[in-house]
Amino acid sequence: MKNKLLILLALPLAFAAVVLFSCAEEKDEYVCPVFGELEQEPNPAKAGEEVTLTFTQTRKGNGIAGTTYTWKIRGLDTDEETGDRIDKVIEIHTNYDGYDKQAPTVTFKVPENCTSGSYTVDMDADFSCYIAPVLFDKTNAHGRMRIK
Repeated sequence: MKNKLLILLALPLAFAAVVLFSCAEEKDEYVCPVFGELEQEPNPAKAGEEVTLTFTQTRKGNGIAGTTYTWKIRGLDTDEETGDRIDKVIEIHTNYDGYDKQAPTVTFKVPENCTSGSYTVDMDADFSCYIAPVLFDKTNAHGRMRIK
């Protein structure tokens, strides 16, 4: 009889603990992520090899569905007609919350004719949000990529 009474008293406490801790991570408000340093792998990269760029997050966002990241690496490509240096632009669409609030990452092959140096990287993030009153938002981050 004492065991049954103890179990009946312990069940509501266990249920309350589960609810409390399972909701601790969830937020019911929109939060815009804040991006920090640019990480590059390998660093420095060589012409002709794949490089991965990632902007770290100093604060993760919340309430974000569709996200479009537009990466611009200034002067990395060459215009085939004129031979002038042009920006490399890569656009990636993802679901921020749906992919565990991943930091923005892009992988691409460095052009063979790329010269060594430091290149400015601009990343614009456009968000479609699902927590009112914010429906759309945007932010950006900047860094430098090294090529040897």
